[in-house]
Amino acid sequence: MYAIVDIETTGGYADANGITEICIVVLDGSEVVERYETLINPLHRIPTYIEALTGISNAMVAEAPVFEEVAERIYELLKDKIFVAHSVNFDYSFVRNQLQACGYTYDANKLCTVRMSRKILPGYQSYSLGKLCNALGIKHVNHHRAGGDTDATVALFQMLLEHDQEGHILKSLKRTSKEHVLPPNVPKTDFENLPYTAGSIIFMTRKEKWYM
Repeated sequence: MYAIVDIETTGGYADANGITEICIVVLDGSEVVERYETLINPLHRIPTYIEALTGISNAMVAEAPVFEEVAERIYELLKDKIFVAHSVNFDYSFVRNQLQACGYTYDANKLCTVRMSRKILPGYQSYSLGKLCNALGIKHVNHHRAGGDTDATVALFQMLLEHDQEGHILKSLKRTSKEHVLPPNVPKTDFENLPYTAGSIIFMTRKEKWYM
């Protein structure tokens, strides 16, 4: 069983920010069996630029439940399921952090639909959710809202399951694969090919480089 998740937040780091909206869709591998969506009062002020991006305002979440009030429901939906999200480490870090703050021990297998898309559906110019869905003909409405992004990710994940002829999804779920801890746009082979001897690592962008 898979739990496809998307959240909206007040910022980029789980330790210093809160969740403003969450959507969870439970998938049995082919069919949706349950769907849950709610706004959440993050007990943090939503910055103006986040409000502009998501459309979620402080007024909208003022009467919404705090995470503690919905933690049990969220935990039960996620428990014993594979946690799936587009750029999974972001969503997982927030949800796990919030559940732990409410007394729930949560540790799940994770799947990143960015990484899986790069493996199973190679060759696309962008693997952002919006651009990839547009290229694949997947309906994606309400961008940057938890419900819209989750529904698009569900459709994408169903496509990945259908086209995964080489078993990339099952391979990535093995604890030894370490796929889930890598950045979504970095191939695992780049890390496997790193030398084990001492030396310098060069970090580069298109415009500059620096050493470590």
